[in-house]
Formats: sequence, C-alpha cells, structure tokens
Amino acid sequence: MTAPRPELEAWLQRGLQAGELRPADATLARQAAALCPQANLEALLATALLMRRAADGHVAWRWAEARPDDARGPCARWLLQRLHADGPAALSGPGWVGAGAPLTPVVAAGGVLYLGRHFRREREVAQALAQRLTAADAPAPDAVRPWIEALFGPPSPEPDAQRLACALALRQRLAVITGGPGTGKTHTVARLLALLQGLALQGGGAPLAVGLAAPTGKAAARLSTALTDAWRKLATWALPLPWAVLQPHLPHRAVTVHALLGQRPDGTGARHDERQPLPLDALVVDEASMVDLELLHALLRALPPQARLILLGDRDQLASVQAGAVLAELCAHAREGRWQRETAAWLTAATGQAPPAAWIDADGDALDQAVAMLRLSRRFDAGGAIGRWAAAVRDGDEDTALALLRDPGEGVSVHLGTQAADGWLPTWRAAVAPWLQAAAPPPAAGDPDAWAAGLLQGQAWLQVLAALRRGPWGVEGLDARLQAEAARLAPHAPTGPYGRSGQPWLVTRNQPRLGVMNGDLGLLLARPHADGTRRWRLALPAPQRPGSVQWVAAGQLADTASAWALTVHKSQGSEFHHVVLVLPPDADSPILTRELLYTGLTRARERLTLVLPGGAATLRAALRRRTERDSALRDALRQALP
Repeated sequence: MTAPRPELEAWLQRGLQAGELRPADATLARQAAALCPQANLEALLATALLMRRAADGHVAWRWAEARPDDARGPCARWLLQRLHADGPAALSGPGWVGAGAPLTPVVAAGGVLYLGRHFRREREVAQALAQRLTAADAPAPDAVRPWIEALFGPPSPEPDAQRLACALALRQRLAVITGGPGTGKTHTVARLLALLQGLALQGGGAPLAVGLAAPTGKAAARLSTALTDAWRKLATWALPLPWAVLQPHLPHRAVTVHALLGQRPDGTGARHDERQPLPLDALVVDEASMVDLELLHALLRALPPQARLILLGDRDQLASVQAGAVLAELCAHAREGRWQRETAAWLTAATGQAPPAAWIDADGDALDQAVAMLRLSRRFDAGGAIGRWAAAVRDGDEDTALALLRDPGEGVSVHLGTQAADGWLPTWRAAVAPWLQAAAPPPAAGDPDAWAAGLLQGQAWLQVLAALRRGPWGVEGLDARLQAEAARLAPHAPTGPYGRSGQPWLVTRNQPRLGVMNGDLGLLLARPHADGTRRWRLALPAPQRPGSVQWVAAGQLADTASAWALTVHKSQGSEFHHVVLVLPPDADSPILTRELLYTGLTRARERLTLVLPGGAATLRAALRRRTERDSALRDALRQALP
C-alpha cells in the first residue's frame, strides 16, 4: 500500500477549492504518487496542472515565459516559483519525468513542460510537416504562368492575394491558405486543384488522386457545394487543356476527416495509417481551425509522404475543441507574409505579379514560404457595417468597437443592458412567423419537396447564436424561450411524438447510414402522404443537390437537439443571412473571448443583431480576452528542418 502524502493532499485540496484543479486532475496526481513513490511534490503537481491545461486546450506549458504572479491558482503559482528558481531540475521522478528520450508521462524540454503523449504527438507532427516543407518539387514558372493567366485573368495593378496563394501552394507539399469570411479560400483552392490536375495531365501524365475533407459533416457538405459552384464558373475555354480532359478528374465530394481516415466510432483506431496509407496524391482540409493536434497527427500518419497537404481556414476563428491551435500557430506570421526574395522572384515569374514589398522578409523561415493570407473580403464590404465590426473585433480595436456600439451601421442593431431582455424578439418574430405558420402540412396532392424547400429557405434566413450552453442567456434558456414564442406564433401547428411541425433540429453525431452528419441543420415536419396520413420526418437541404430536400425518418435519428438557438462553436462552418448573437451578462466569463465574438458575428452575411445584456463591459471583456493556447509546434518544426 502506498504511503500517504499529506503535503501533496494539502496542495491538491487548495487547488480544488480554488477551482484551479478538477477532481480528475487530483486523481491523476495521486495515481502518479502511487506509480512513482520517488516523484517529488513539484513533479506530482506538474502532472495535475498539465492534465488540467490539456482540458483547457493547451498542448504544453511554456513555464519559462510565464510569471508566477499571473498564475490563476495557488498550485501553479508555487510551481512556477520553484521552476524559475531551479529550472527543470525542480521536478524529480525517475521514470515519471524526463527530457523526452525515453518518453515519460511528464516531459521537461527546456522551458516547456508537456504530458508525454502531447510531446510525442507534437514532435511527430513537426517532423511530418518538415518533410513536406523540404520537398523541392516546384514546377517551372513558365509552365505555371499560362494556367495562372487562364484561371485568374491578366495581372491586376493591385496585389491579388488569391493569385499569389494559388502559385505559392505549388512550391512544396504543404500549403496553408488563411483568410476571413468571403476572402475566397474555396475559390482559390478550386483553381489550385484545376492547376495541379492540369499540370499532371499535360503531356499524357496520370491524373492525381485528390481528397477533400473537413472536420464536420456540415463543413464537408459546404466544401463540396462551393467547389462544384466554383468550377461551374470557370472560363474553361481559356484553359491550356481541354475542359473535357480536365473536368472528370476534379474532385466534388468532401467527407469528414474521421470518415476519410476510417476511424472507428469508439475511437480505438482507424483503417488508414502509415501501414495502410490513404491512396491520395493531394488532400484539401477545409475549416482547419477546427483541427486539433491529435486529429492532425492521425491525418499525417495516414497521408503518404509524397502527397500534398493543403490546409484552408480562418486563423482568427475559434480553435478546436480538443487540445491545440494548429492553424493559428502555423499562421503566426501570415499577416506579415515574410516571403524570402527567392520565393517572391518565383511568384513574380509564375504569376506576372510581384508580391508587395511589405510581404518580403529575408528572415522568413521555411514555414512562412508555405503560408498565404487572403485579405480582401468579398462577402463584407470593407466599409460596410459587418465588415467594420469584424475588423475591429479581429484586431482588438476597442476604440472602434465602442464607437460602433454608438453607431452600429446599416444592417447591424445592438441591444444593451435591460433592453436586451426582449428588444430583439420583434425582429426574430418577424423573420420566423411567415415560414413557421406555413409549416402546417399542405394537402396530400401538393408537392412536399417544394413545401419543405421553401420552409428550409426561410429557416436559414435567421439564426440565434449564444456563447454559453446553460443559463437564461445560454442555448438551453434561449431555446426554451423561443420554443414558447414559436408555439404562440403558430398555435395550430401539428404536434406529434417528436415535437411540433416546424421545429428546427440539429444533428449532433455523424450517422452515415442515414446520410446525415454532425452539424446538419433541418426542420422536423409532419409530411403528408397520398393515403392522407402524416409521417414525421426531418427535412434537410440535400448537400449535393442545391435547392433539393433530403428526408429522414424522425424515429431513426439518434443524437439530435432543438436548434432555435445554437452555440457559436456549433455554428462554425455555417453562415446565415441574419445572425442574432447573444453574449452572457457576466463580463468575467472565461468563454467570452475575441475569437468567439469574431466567429459569431462573421456567421452573418447581411444582417447582425448583437445582444449584450451586460452592456459595453461585455464587449470590452471579449476584445481583451484572447484564446491563448500554449504549444511549441512552431519551435519543434524549426528544429525538425535541416
């Protein structure tokens, strides 16, 4: 039996009482003490704190850059004091704490602490990315130039970031394209894939096997639709290769990353890994801000070393739910560009357009040469109200944001303080009432698909988003309130075993057998049949057939939720004509961050209603609080490069 450790127990109790540790973190520290009796107090508290930090999304703890006075609890404060006094030597535990080789449960690598599994994953991801950065297979600029001219037209006087990003992605087997909503990430990658496939097919070469993936089913469906639409708009007559030769080899169907890998539902493994790699020459992953370290590690294990990896996403959006902020770290210098002169010269020759001098930096590293940022939003006019809000929030510009509170601009309304309680509801009622009152089933002789398509179009017009899940200003409270409002708006709507006809439903788990994915949003409807009966079905937009409807029997669905209100996290990968964004009244809520506010308001295409029951203090708090996740991926990548 392990001897009790009173000092450890006292510290764990202090951490628990302060909210610094969870019961699971304390349990792990006790298990560590039992497995390694020689481990000192510092090593055991480090174990508990690293476990808690992992739950908060951190891959590592850069303790050398942290000040003890800034620690959020007594355990971290004391441990930082010990580490700053004695360095990594403050942690002692043979077989429990080490420098990484051999791997131990806790790794102290210089000024960074890790859980062992995160240290290994980060190093292996860095090595896989470094291999793709050092692959020298860029085509000759004169082979690229005709394709660029055909896909983008002649060079413009102003810098065309899409044109440059498309060409940049050819220079190595890793490409990262970031940009805000409407900047043309999908537009750019559609042309990049046409270019890659065209270069491969020219001269009778074999076509490339190209995969498309995204973290969620909703994002995968949107990628499929957007690429199909982008290729339909291509000026195919100008291409150096006949469209009839190129078009059959352009991919159209995206899947979730989990489905691509063949991951088992219980998370115990995947069909594809280094022993059975994916049969791909190139892979595009959209919404890469949602990809965590573990998922990227699994993806890189399964991707052949010679295959290209193209990551798309908005670095300023919310990071992944699990540990890591991979896209944000890879794009740390995206705004500055930091392309070396050799890179700039190749781009000039390949595109006919010289990158701006401000984007050129002799100190740019190998990763910087693979990253491009799209800057011009075609969804938001830079001078339009939503565009100004997005820029102010993205940049943390408090003065501009507070000025916008006083004068929100056309298409944006703000409800502050006590008026926030119900000031926005008339807008919601006006948008919802027409389609909700039409949710009473038509006669059996009518066209149920046309009826449902019209309802889905109306439902997608406005969406309420909330930062929190629980409480009166969270999804649960808002959804209950809006359900009651809906019942008053459409008192005669049919009601059945699954709810009221017209109830929005969110699918919360991939169910490929039924053709529905996590994140799919639809309407519960009492569908009429020729025999005069009503059958309860979920109507969804058909992902591969814009304007069409997919019907799923309500009784077959598992893991769904009412969707009058959604969390901002759940809305990632979606967009709506009008968004009502509800923030919590407590300005100290840790979930209230700049990234959450930016993600929520950029789901709106045309109109935004901002609900701030806590007043201007809520907005200030969100602008000042960043989603900061400790990681050393970029450092590990630099070390992995030759």
